[in-house]
Amino acid sequence: RCYILSNENGKIQLSLRQSRLNPKSNSKVEDVEITCINEVKKDQLVRGYVKSITPSGVFFGLSTSVLGRILFQNVSPYFVQKHSLYEKYLPEGKLLTAKVLGVNGKGKHVELSLLPEDTGLPSILPESLGLPRYDAEEEKKEADDEEKRENLKMKTKRKRGNSEREQVGMSLIAFKIHPGCFPPPSTHFPLLQEVKRKKRKICSADENDSGIEVYYREEDDDDEQEEDAANKKSKIRKPGEAPRLQVSTAFTWDEDMDAMNIPVLNQKEESSENEEEEDPQSKLKKQTKKEKELEKQKKEKELCRLEAALMDPNRQPQSADDFDRLVLSSPNSSILWLQYMAFHLQATEIEKARAVAERALKTICFREEQEKLNVWVALLNLENMYGTEETLMKVFERAVQYNEPLKVFQHLCDIYANSEKYKQAEELYHTMLKRFRQEKSVWLKYASFLLKQGQIDATHRLLERALKALPTKEHVDVISRFAQLEFRFGDSGHAKALFESTLSSYPKRTDIWSIYMDIMIKHGSQKEVRDVFERVIHLSLAPKKMKFFFKRYLDYEKKFGTTESVLAVKRAALEYVETKSSLAET
Repeated sequence: RCYILSNENGKIQLSLRQSRLNPKSNSKVEDVEITCINEVKKDQLVRGYVKSITPSGVFFGLSTSVLGRILFQNVSPYFVQKHSLYEKYLPEGKLLTAKVLGVNGKGKHVELSLLPEDTGLPSILPESLGLPRYDAEEEKKEADDEEKRENLKMKTKRKRGNSEREQVGMSLIAFKIHPGCFPPPSTHFPLLQEVKRKKRKICSADENDSGIEVYYREEDDDDEQEEDAANKKSKIRKPGEAPRLQVSTAFTWDEDMDAMNIPVLNQKEESSENEEEEDPQSKLKKQTKKEKELEKQKKEKELCRLEAALMDPNRQPQSADDFDRLVLSSPNSSILWLQYMAFHLQATEIEKARAVAERALKTICFREEQEKLNVWVALLNLENMYGTEETLMKVFERAVQYNEPLKVFQHLCDIYANSEKYKQAEELYHTMLKRFRQEKSVWLKYASFLLKQGQIDATHRLLERALKALPTKEHVDVISRFAQLEFRFGDSGHAKALFESTLSSYPKRTDIWSIYMDIMIKHGSQKEVRDVFERVIHLSLAPKKMKFFFKRYLDYEKKFGTTESVLAVKRAALEYVETKSSLAET
């Protein structure tokens, strides 16, 4: 049942909504039908279908009359350069949930969003694609801007510090002149008072000396001891010798006076630089404290999204890590291991696919013989497609050692036949006929292979060889199976002759009669089918078996015959019952 919405220009629009089909039912409507744009409200969650993908965005059908648009920045939090990626994950007709960002009633525009923070659902594009995020670029820009601002602040501070140091340096260039010429420097530089008092003790004996004494602060006690020793030597002078100039550092004539105040200012410069380095660090610490909560919330949202995606039972594995988790949970499942191999083969990672197969053979329990065999067959297929004949034979020899040889031979024959390597397949069948002469399935598979290749005469010769090699009790079954293969792929006339000769030799084999009936119903004419049924119902078989054949004959006539033919079958059955009862009485 369906509801006709409109019939215009030869196009009929239908609806399967339960609210349309059963308007009187009081069942809750999950998605309310939207008939006009006025029914769409801002911040509303709506469901609809993807209509098309254009350069301006994704068009989203809310109903037959209302169409919305989703800008690409509102489709996913990831930045996508190639729009063909959207076509892969947003096929036309896909059902999705979106949030209404805005409604323009005049222009009849509806702006929608598929972002996880708007819909509360996982992103349309998986994280495993490795696409860049929009918010990551914004954060990078903000960090760059912040770094530029910090660099500007550092430069202004350094300029200010350099100007202050120049002023202090100019004031200290005057050195320490003899105390008799100028007032003590403590009045001008109280910070250096203690240092200069100590130095005054050294030069107290040289009141009439007009030389210049240059001093600077020393951090190590060893330097002070060296100074004391030098001063003691300067005090002991020969008579009549002129006083010498006392300088605590090496005197260089090439440098100007600014170079001489560097030792005095070392400590101050280091302290100011340390303060400047500490300021941005403290600011960074303050910034990280402010951003801690935002980062924590982002991490929690990301974890919730990942957990929801992992818990989804319909989620398909999309990375090697996903497959690793699956095979860890179900290590004996050959299907998962084969899917893992196919995942690597799709990316043309042949060596990784081989490694997965070897890992599966080591991991699967030895009791799971069929599961291991499935992996061996997959590895044979892999080597047949991407390897060489040598690598294929090595894997084949290993598979024969660890599995039933006959099954491995048969699977490799199928692989050769499916890949159209008929010569290799025929050679392998000849090897199998020598090694497994007593196996009926080998002869039948080779007969099927020959008939598919159109080698009917070779199939007839193969039947003669099979009857000679196999025991007598298998002959009837083998002839029947060869006849069935002839009906499917070869000569139907020769197949009928095989069945007729077998049934004439073994008329009471009801299983062969039943197979012959089924094949004739499928491939023969109605006259041929009725002839077979007439022959069967006149056989002298057990009553139960005769009842089975009469019932089949009656069902066939009811389906393909007339009322007269149905009555004829019923009369024949009644006559058989009467003759049997009369024989029982006598």
